[in-house]
This record gives sequence, structure tokens and C-alpha cells, in this order.
Amino acid sequence: MPRKFTNIPTNMVMGFLGAGKTTAILNLLKQKPADEKWAVLVNEFGQVGIDGAIFAASDAIVKEVPGGCLCCAVGLPFQVAVNRLLTEVKPDRLLIEPTGLGHPKRVLDRLAEGYFRTVLDVRANICLVDPRKLSDSRYTSYENFVDQIALSDVLVANKMDLADKAATQLFERWADRSRPRKTVIAQTVQGQLDVAWLDLMRNPERQASFPNAHQTRSIHRTAETALENKNQLKSNAADGYQSYGTVFPEHSCFDYARTTRLLNNLEAERIKAVFATNKGWFIFNAVDGVMTIVPCKPSANSRIEIVATQNNCQDISTELSHCIVNRC
Repeated sequence: MPRKFTNIPTNMVMGFLGAGKTTAILNLLKQKPADEKWAVLVNEFGQVGIDGAIFAASDAIVKEVPGGCLCCAVGLPFQVAVNRLLTEVKPDRLLIEPTGLGHPKRVLDRLAEGYFRTVLDVRANICLVDPRKLSDSRYTSYENFVDQIALSDVLVANKMDLADKAATQLFERWADRSRPRKTVIAQTVQGQLDVAWLDLMRNPERQASFPNAHQTRSIHRTAETALENKNQLKSNAADGYQSYGTVFPEHSCFDYARTTRLLNNLEAERIKAVFATNKGWFIFNAVDGVMTIVPCKPSANSRIEIVATQNNCQDISTELSHCIVNRC
């Protein structure tokens, strides 16, 4: 007899670009009970899914909704993605990672009302913040950033190893003035979250300051690949941010040193990539000009997603094609 899905514990893990959401979810997955099956619904601003590939490389059960934020695709595509994930995986818990550029209100409304009201048990929403950003008006005046914090039950200052005393005090002031008060206010490094926070109650009284924020449009461009085929360089634009993404043909092998040098010299708000190189498979992750590179399990294809505020990444597919070598 088919299983009827009811009251599946569900949490949303929010945070702006580079706050550490993916790392935090990977750490939560390491803490899950051995007899439980957890699934992750990943939404990315760009057309090319990178986080899904990262989760898959870590043996996580994942479903992607790329090509815009969940708050803009919260209708049928969102419902279909959740239903498919529940049907195929039959999870004991669902974790949702919305894009850092997204606004959480419409997603929360969809999860807690209507069709999903009895299917999902929406519990505490977690928001990660890089406290160094709280002194930058580009972030603190950005409506989505403000409401991610406002609608969270658990507010976590991540990357505390990089924060100075002024940034720490600024985070504490932001947290203290939140109303209703946060259920948990915490500080951590490397996205280390307490798995017990997932079972805290969500406070439905939390209100967004900008409930109607955020509009998105999509555009597409083309670029030349290394194999002289036309590979689509897919792009989204929203709120002054532009994303550029490319999936490379299977068996493409990149020169590690040349690729690293190219990405390090690229001016962008955010870079995420999974590449097969002549030194193995690696995840390339850059924010604020700082690149981290970690080995990973093989993925189906090499791929990259870049978020920038200027149109300076349109030729990245062609430039990366020059980093391809004959074999890995």
C-alpha cells in the first residue's frame, strides 16, 4: 500500500551569498540518525545546478530547482519538485536550501499552507550570517538579506574565525533587536550547526519587513566550448546580480593549475564549480576573493556557476575551454 506522507519534519536553511549554507547542510547530514533517510531540496539562482552536484558527490539525496529562486518559482515547479522528492525518496526529514538571493516569505507560506499543510511539519528556520557583512550597506539595505534574518528562528553567525570584535558586536546587536526574539542565537565556524536545532518549533508570528520584495527575469547567451560545439552559457539576472553558468561535456578534463589561476583572477561575488582535473575531482568555492579547493567524488559533468554584479563573466566558458587538457 502506498505510503501516505504526513507531517514530515522540514527545515529551511537560509543565508546570503557565501554565508555557508551548503557546508552547514553537509554537516547536518553527518549528524543524522543512522536509521533515518534525509533529503535535500536545493534551489540555485543560476540555470546550472552546482550545490546539487556537491551534495551528490557527498552521497546526499538531493533534488534541484535551478534557474531562479524558489520565491519566484514557488508555484507548480516547486510543488512538483517536492512531491517527486517525497515520492522517490520517502524521507524522514526534508531540508530546503533556497538561493542566497531569494526572499523566504513566499516559500514559507507555500510550505506551511494549502497542499503542504498536512504533508510537511515546518519547523525552525535557520539563517546563517557572515557577521562581517553587517557593516556593509549593500547587504544591510538589501531587502532579501534583511528578511532572511527576520524570518529565522535560529540565527547563526558563521565564519567567526574571520570576524573581528566589531563584527561580533554588530551581529549581537542585530540579533538582540529581533522581534519576536530568536529561539537560538549562536556563533560558529565552518557551518557547524547543532542537529537538535532542527526540532525546535517555528514561530509563525515572525514577519517580513519587505514581503513583496524581489523580481527575477531570465536571459540566455551562448559561448564556444573547448570541443568547438555551441554550449549554452546560461544566465539569470535579478536585483543587480547576474549569474553565469556552464556545464561541460562529459570527460572534459581541466588543467588544475591553469583553472585555479583563472578562477582566482575572476572578479565575482560568488564562484562555485565542480571540475575533473588532471589532479582529480575538486570543488572550487570562492567568496570575497578567497578561494577554497577541496577534493570530491566524481560528478556526472564538470560545471561552474558564477554570480557577479558586473557583466564581466560572459566569456568564462571560452576562457575555461582553454584550460581543458587531453586526459585526466
